[in-house]
Amino acid sequence: MNSIAILYSMKKSNAPRIGEGINAELHINYWKIPKESGNYQRFIDFGIMINDVAQDIHSVYFYFPFSFDTDCLEDLGGKLKESELLCTLFNGDYIIRNIPKSPSYYDVTPQNTDRSPFWLYELGKSNFEVEQLSSNKGVLLKIQIKSIPKNSIGIQPKTNESGKSKHNLYFRFRINRLPQGALFYEEEISNDFFQSAFSKTEMLDFRLNEIRELDKKVYEEIIDSRNFLQFSKIHFFFIGSSEDEKVVGNTDYCDCRLLDSERWKPYLQDINLHDRKCIAYHWTYRSNCNMHLIKCNIFLRTVYKSINKGKICKYCGVIILLSFLASALWTILWECIIN
Repeated sequence: MNSIAILYSMKKSNAPRIGEGINAELHINYWKIPKESGNYQRFIDFGIMINDVAQDIHSVYFYFPFSFDTDCLEDLGGKLKESELLCTLFNGDYIIRNIPKSPSYYDVTPQNTDRSPFWLYELGKSNFEVEQLSSNKGVLLKIQIKSIPKNSIGIQPKTNESGKSKHNLYFRFRINRLPQGALFYEEEISNDFFQSAFSKTEMLDFRLNEIRELDKKVYEEIIDSRNFLQFSKIHFFFIGSSEDEKVVGNTDYCDCRLLDSERWKPYLQDINLHDRKCIAYHWTYRSNCNMHLIKCNIFLRTVYKSINKGKICKYCGVIILLSFLASALWTILWECIIN
């Protein structure tokens, strides 16, 4: 597949800052949840922490090399306003406060002084805009930062040498109903006659900000008045059913854990786990030598349970036929022996 790209534009000018990169962290959750029918539903979450210059950002842009509409988009920031869920997501203790004059924002203050406070921004339909590219090779999702808090008591912003305030901002959203070929590919297991009736292979090829993987006309269109976001850290999670037999990637995952379904229920809401256990596998990518990580490439392969009723019927037919032939052969041999 082609690469996904994440870019930004500034408020003061249509042109990106020359010589300055916007530092950010990226959180990705790729979900593969089993259905009662034996199939799976797949969706992906993106969370971005923009460091220091949140008040200067006009919009963040996501290029996807596949198509979808705004009905597939869902805000997740509103779900994170519950303290327990946000603390679980960020693996720390935080205090969340409403901002009365800015109802789309929440002050999030860590109890650990090593971490920075930030604004949690709740998105709505008016923040999303999906544009089909003229090259017909994907869509450009625009997420506009329509406002910033005017009076935020909980957050005490840092200042740089010029005395300018520096704020962090976090938003999170989901793309539902991922079609096959968008991010993942399914294949039959061809080298195992019997296992292919009960299992499938899925491959996820996630590429981010890899300019050489972008179509040249796509690159020309999306880079206009925008610049690529620079990431100091990327967290990637694959959350799949415990029935997945094998999970491997181009690099080994850092850790894995059993998902607490009760704790994550407000986050998943209408998504039913059907009493299945899910495991979260975690990969982390960090910048080296204080250089920002601009691109990444994540390859993931899983082997999971998938009943192929057609193949099972064929196998049963073959077994019955072999049994019939064996019985007939034995009868012929017995007749030859006794005669």
